[in-house]
Amino acid sequence: MSGSAYRKRGPMPRAKGTNEPGHITTGDVLEDLGFSAEEIREIEIQHDLWAPIRDEIKRRKLTQSMVAKILQIHQPDASLLMRGQIARFSITRLLQFANRLGLAVTLTVAPKPEIANAPAGPRIPIRKTSQRRPPVKPAVRSRTARIAALA
Repeated sequence: MSGSAYRKRGPMPRAKGTNEPGHITTGDVLEDLGFSAEEIREIEIQHDLWAPIRDEIKRRKLTQSMVAKILQIHQPDASLLMRGQIARFSITRLLQFANRLGLAVTLTVAPKPEIANAPAGPRIPIRKTSQRRPPVKPAVRSRTARIAALA
């Protein structure tokens, strides 16, 4: 396409409204997205395992095919792992990857600190969105009533 096919339209129009709070956030994006505490903890553990694996891959300057061979996985899975898409990999599988890369994994289990059991801090308000009414569904009418309404 020629350059004239794309026209600069100028800045995006600003959203109308004020800077008033609209919804409440906890400050934890995973919690705000609706993940349970258990799911959040699992995601954190997966990330804690993945980060050193990624660092070791970068340190060794391994290609995707080399990673696939070392970790005994398919190349598309190696690509996902290197790009940080770790939701496909269980904690057990990430532990296997760390072992195959020669990394030592230490697991510690201890009582939770008292701070973790304390109630969450104040919620932070975010910009208010417009108040929309839900659409009203028309009442279900009989075929005869619909025909009479059209007449």
